[in-house]
Amino acid sequence: MDRKYGESCAKVVKMIHAKDIRAVISSIIILEVANALRKYGIPDIYRRIKGILSLPLRVVDVTINDTLRAIELSEIYRISPYDALHVVVMNREGLRNIVSADRDFDRIDLVTRVDPKSLQT
Repeated sequence: MDRKYGESCAKVVKMIHAKDIRAVISSIIILEVANALRKYGIPDIYRRIKGILSLPLRVVDVTINDTLRAIELSEIYRISPYDALHVVVMNREGLRNIVSADRDFDRIDLVTRVDPKSLQT
C-alpha cells in the first residue's frame, strides 16, 4: 500500500462501496490501477480488478475523439496525455470533481481536484 495515500485511497473505496460518493471511471483507469498493482508486486491483479469493478461505479469508454482532444489538452496545460484524457472524459460526462493526489489537476480549470486525504467518512 502506498505510504502516503494508501489509507486515504482505501477510505475512498469504502465510500464508493457505501454509496457515500458517486464514482465514474474510464476504461483507461482500470489499466492504470492494474499497472500500479503490478509495480507494487501485488498478486492476483485480475481478481482484484474484478473486485473493483464489482463496486457501485460506472465505467465509461474512451473514444478516439477523446484521445485526440486529450493530446491537445496535454499540450495546452503541459500535463500527461493520460491526465488530460481523464479531464476530457469528465468533461464529456458532465463531471467536475476528480479525487486524485496528482496536483497536476490543480492547473486545469475544467476540473476541481479533491485530495483523497481531505475526504471524510
